[in-house]
Amino acid sequence: MTKPDRASTRFKKKMLLKALEKSLAVISPACQMVGINRQTFYNWLKSDSQLKQQYEDIKEKSLDFAEISLLQQIAEHNTTATIFYLKTKGKLRGYGQDNYYISNNNLNEVENLTNEQLWAIINKK
Repeated sequence: MTKPDRASTRFKKKMLLKALEKSLAVISPACQMVGINRQTFYNWLKSDSQLKQQYEDIKEKSLDFAEISLLQQIAEHNTTATIFYLKTKGKLRGYGQDNYYISNNNLNEVENLTNEQLWAIINKK
């Protein structure tokens, strides 16, 4: 069994990176665009630290793109986007949790609650 041509592999890796950018770092469609299987992609990630770093950079850019889109939706008063943002980014302020979360930001608020209000929070009423 012969090894693939190194120039051909380098070319496919470059094409894969472009495909990953287009697919927002989703692996399956990127591999399909280049004509390789997923296992080849994972083998390349294990053996090529430069490719792995470039892939990580593409994933970060994809997340940035999604966050910008989310923030635009929030600016357009999309309630669902706002709730999602608060549940994921507002955890330290108590958003998105079943229990009331005590942090430095809401400690004063907790101190002003009545005993009945505190028990309702504790008992999740």
